[in-house]
Amino acid sequence: METISHATILKTYRGRISITFVILVGEHLLLLLEPFVIGMVINDLTQKVWQGVYLFLGLEAAVILVGVARRIYDTRTYGGIYREIGQNISTKAIEAHEDLSPAIGRADLLQEVVDFFENELPMAVGASISIVGALIMLLLLSPYVGGVALVSALAIAAVFIISRKRIKSLNALVNDELEARARLFIARERKPLIAHFTRLVGHRISLSDLEARNFGLSYLFVVLLIAFALYQAVAVSQSSIGDVFAVLTYAAQFAEGVIVLPLMYQQYVRTSEITGRLDSGITMRDPETPIKK
Repeated sequence: METISHATILKTYRGRISITFVILVGEHLLLLLEPFVIGMVINDLTQKVWQGVYLFLGLEAAVILVGVARRIYDTRTYGGIYREIGQNISTKAIEAHEDLSPAIGRADLLQEVVDFFENELPMAVGASISIVGALIMLLLLSPYVGGVALVSALAIAAVFIISRKRIKSLNALVNDELEARARLFIARERKPLIAHFTRLVGHRISLSDLEARNFGLSYLFVVLLIAFALYQAVAVSQSSIGDVFAVLTYAAQFAEGVIVLPLMYQQYVRTSEITGRLDSGITMRDPETPIKK
């Protein structure tokens, strides 16, 4: 049996999670076509041709159907995963006759891990598809803009890689407080609780300040990319209206991806710290094996 981590959760529930990923990739590949199709619509309408409009409407109908199906399936899939791992954690604590207050705190922390798989991980996959797809389209439509986009992505990645150790240490302090909360409430002592909330808020402020700094640096690189894309597409290349729209939209899509992906990376670091806590002797149960009553 394996211990709890992102990798073992993916392995244990690979069947259910892989379906969510297949639907997710399909949804984002459809979204990736939007700027190109809208550019076609603009160019077609300037010549009073309606073929691009019909293509756009068909694309958007597919996006809506796939997006709704994914959200319905995701809620049921990850709810089941939380239930099964939560049962595993609580059953072990009860059978071992342990102090249940850490288990209560860990059950709350577990929700963050499952939320990462349901919310942040799909966003990270979508951002990755947007980054790679938009970069390819930019290199095809405007190689200079594509080159600047690649440099900006590397610069943003460096900012978050440098910050990784600090992000992890601050999240560890926050999780220490959350895990201890149930014990402090049960003790019914006012001063320790006041100190707990003071420390928790202080750690969260420090973490927020670090995230704000990283966001500011990342957004600076994004602004420079958009400015260069405007200059290159309009002033230098003097492209058609549809091509200008496509270049600027892909640049914006790329910029959004390189902003979102590092934020998802921060959540991955946080939930990795949480799985380390959940890992304390707890093993992953095969979902096909019934729980002993």
